[in-house]
Amino acid sequence: MKPPICHLCGRNMLDADGPQGADLVAFADFQPLPYGVAGHPHGLEWFCAEHLSAAQSLAGLDHAEAMQQLRDRYGPEPL
Repeated sequence: MKPPICHLCGRNMLDADGPQGADLVAFADFQPLPYGVAGHPHGLEWFCAEHLSAAQSLAGLDHAEAMQQLRDRYGPEPL
């Protein structure tokens, strides 16, 4: 599983109390990993409190389409 770093802005949300206001969003093309397989599933991403509601509103879309809409709204990914 990826650490709680916003998939849109790159903000690291991990602190002593956990990822405050952040959560995972499962998009329409979410594919859970098979039992016993380690890693991070496709279509499941962390978002910070600032971007969480926008990402949740696009959860019915495939990951790539949702991310394109989020980047169009908020700007490109951080370098």
